[in-house]
Amino acid sequence: MIEMSKISFIRNEKAADALPMRMVIAVIAIGALLLLLSTAVSSLLEKEEIYAAEAVISEIESHAEQMYSRGAGSNITLDIDIPSNTKFVLGALPGKDGEWPSDSRNYYIEVNGKQMIGESAASYSNAALDGSVILSPGPQIITLESVRDPNRKIFITLSAKSQL
Repeated sequence: MIEMSKISFIRNEKAADALPMRMVIAVIAIGALLLLLSTAVSSLLEKEEIYAAEAVISEIESHAEQMYSRGAGSNITLDIDIPSNTKFVLGALPGKDGEWPSDSRNYYIEVNGKQMIGESAASYSNAALDGSVILSPGPQIITLESVRDPNRKIFITLSAKSQL
């Protein structure tokens, strides 16, 4: 009896008819999983870029706030690496770069076109004390200096030198 069922199983082609349909379903399922995986990896890479940018601005911010609270006369040099596709603007808000010095306590980070705004205890300026500071991607040596302007307001001036 076992021999009979074994022979009928080998000659039965009902399962072979469903094989192409199973392959199509498997390909669709694998494609959907790959699409979800690529979306997750893309999102993870974007979050990593934002985290790296926030770490750099946090370092600048912590030093600037300490210098600002101590008054004019302090300076410090930092070796930073701004991630690619990232731009820092200190002393301005997006689209309002001409409103310095009223926005000198604000900054924003632009990562892949997305902007994140922050507010600081320190007021930022360029070395000439006439506008905001823009830091571009790449390794840089920046110098922060606390200075007093003619109106007796304290600013943290930033000057950057690219290491490329």
